[in-house]
Amino acid sequence: MRVTDWMIRSNVMFDVQSTLQNISNYHRQLSSGKKVVYPSDDAVIATRASNIDSRIREIEQYKRNVDHVSNVINSYDSISQEISAIYQRMRELLVEAANGTNSKDERNAIADELEGMMDHLASIANTQVGGEYIFAGVKTDQPPVQKVNGDWEIVLPREADESRSLDILGMKFKYGLTVNDIFRTDSGENVFQVMKNVINKLRNNDSDVETYISNVGLRDVSYLEKRSMESFAKIGAMSRTLELMGKRIGDLNYFFTEYLSKEQDADLTEVVTKLSMQNAVLQAGLKSGAMVLQKTLVDFV
Repeated sequence: MRVTDWMIRSNVMFDVQSTLQNISNYHRQLSSGKKVVYPSDDAVIATRASNIDSRIREIEQYKRNVDHVSNVINSYDSISQEISAIYQRMRELLVEAANGTNSKDERNAIADELEGMMDHLASIANTQVGGEYIFAGVKTDQPPVQKVNGDWEIVLPREADESRSLDILGMKFKYGLTVNDIFRTDSGENVFQVMKNVINKLRNNDSDVETYISNVGLRDVSYLEKRSMESFAKIGAMSRTLELMGKRIGDLNYFFTEYLSKEQDADLTEVVTKLSMQNAVLQAGLKSGAMVLQKTLVDFV
């Protein structure tokens, strides 16, 4: 086969361009830190890296959800102590009110303190974390306790009276308490109704106030104490389950991050070595081309 000057020039230019392309690729890897920047660099690795990156973003969202639920559950822990102290003080006042030797002023003083406790319980029932009412079941945008005709009432809809749920790693995690878990008696009445009856009897100085408190008031308060303790005990189990989920999410995030790094991150030492080699190849190719390319008539003009 006859080798012409045109063929030699074409081959020289092709080799030089190929070397320059390699130098450009290695330079891009050094500047970006990734060995695959575009799908055209390696379609298989690019697709795999994209899938892993999507999985990492999904796991990060799970982590944000777990952090939010953890804040809600932690708030229950502090609230449980507060409610327990209120119920204990309420019991003390009812025992004192059941004493038949109290004067009218003393009964009014007890009624005043009970009213203050009802206001306090209402504020606890309407506690918000992250803009959500944590005792409102699935209706987190509505306060579960409101004043109706001047009295506190539980207004949580029956269909909303259930624990919230969150999808974490494909599992439905139920969490949370509602006002009915903490503030409603076994007879269906709530603490606001019970205390309102006691307060009315104390203010009216009814003759049966001691009997009512002994047979109804103290019984209901005891039930509410027991019910709140049982409900908040469930929060401890939820917290432990959530802690395990959080650990698993952290492990998955570490695994996929490391996997993604192995798939797409460039070995900078190797890239620098290859870049130096390609520069040497380019210089040698240019010198070789200068020697093999024949002069043209233009060089003699």
